Amino acid sequence: MRVIVPEDFTTPMAVLNILYDVGSKDEDESQTGFAHLFEHLMFSGSINIPGYDEPLQKVGGENNAFTSPDITNYYLIVPA
Repeated sequence: MRVIVPEDFTTPMAVLNILYDVGSKDEDESQTGFAHLFEHLMFSGSINIPGYDEPLQKVGGENNAFTSPDITNYYLIVPA
């Protein structure tokens, strides 16, 4: 695990970026789309966190993700 913490006191936001070194190139050619599917499933919530987006949006934050051939990236932005 690599943790990078750059601080920028000129902006009133906090950003968390989680980047996994796995993407569509790591899938079996006969079963594709799983990296992207799991990305979407995260935003569906769970028993413990039924509305993943709701707490972030209530404080003015946002989140998103994307999958490329090389990586899967999740990020969220909230007011500091």
